[in-house]
Amino acid sequence: MKKLVAVILMCSIAVVGCKKEKKFTVAREGLVNFVAGTVLLVSGGAESKAQIGDAIKEGMTIKTVGPKSMAEIYFGENAVKILGDTVIKVEKLITNLDSNTEESSFIVEKGRMFSKVTKKLAKGDSYQVKTPTAIAAVRGTDFLVTQEEDKSNVACLDGLLEVLNQSLATGQPIVLEEKQEVDVVPGQDMVAKQISEDKLRMLNILLEIKAMREDIRKKYEQQREEILKYVEEQKKADKTMLEEQREKDKALVEEQKARDKAMIEGIKGEIKDESGKAAQQSLDAAKSQMQEAKAVDKDQSATEAKDQMSAMKPKIEKPKVDLNQFKTQ
Repeated sequence: MKKLVAVILMCSIAVVGCKKEKKFTVAREGLVNFVAGTVLLVSGGAESKAQIGDAIKEGMTIKTVGPKSMAEIYFGENAVKILGDTVIKVEKLITNLDSNTEESSFIVEKGRMFSKVTKKLAKGDSYQVKTPTAIAAVRGTDFLVTQEEDKSNVACLDGLLEVLNQSLATGQPIVLEEKQEVDVVPGQDMVAKQISEDKLRMLNILLEIKAMREDIRKKYEQQREEILKYVEEQKKADKTMLEEQREKDKALVEEQKARDKAMIEGIKGEIKDESGKAAQQSLDAAKSQMQEAKAVDKDQSATEAKDQMSAMKPKIEKPKVDLNQFKTQ
């Protein structure tokens, strides 16, 4: 009985205390800092020409039309340069409020994209550039990702860069060091090599990204303040919600305890009633058996007494007289 009650109470508390963890995120935006030639922004099926100050959001696609077209975009303190005849998709651009970390992910469908990661990534931050075959994960660096047909090339100008060939079953990345590059071909192992002098000169030119315009910086600062404000508001809201939830959980536990106590008392009463009924039935049965036994014993005693009396009566035999002897002859 005690075990049953304990199990009921434990299950009740477990149900009350079970909550699904939630993750809170807020969208970030990049800002166009420089445009040359034809640069198109595609969002929700609509296409428009990029202008300085335009917001770049998660899910958007950026196209440069023609070999001389180019765009420079700032994502916070980090910047990217998108070269001519290139298609880039902004896959992920969020801030995780619970851990205060940032996630940035881009897909180079074709063409070339140069990333200048000036902000040191904090623990939990993620900055990735993908192609159909490669994933380049930043450890704080400047690098170029090129996608041509079914072949990718990743070149590291400064810092360290982790590169993964998605087509290989082993799934083991290699780490590029300063002035190293690697070709990423489906089904082939990756081998790091030194960047040629010509390519190195080109990378150094790409490194010269225009300074963030003052109006772009103001927008970025405003965006950052809004995110920080949202983070603080969300923390307060989470704290309030947590306190309210604790009070609700406490009330639910108390209610459940009361229900469990009532149920336990009911069970005890039922057991007592059932025990009392069973005991009374047993007593009545015993009495009935005793009465039957008495009746049987009484009848048997009477019968035996009669038999004994009959046995004790003297037996008087009448003499037999032969009447023939009194006849005259």
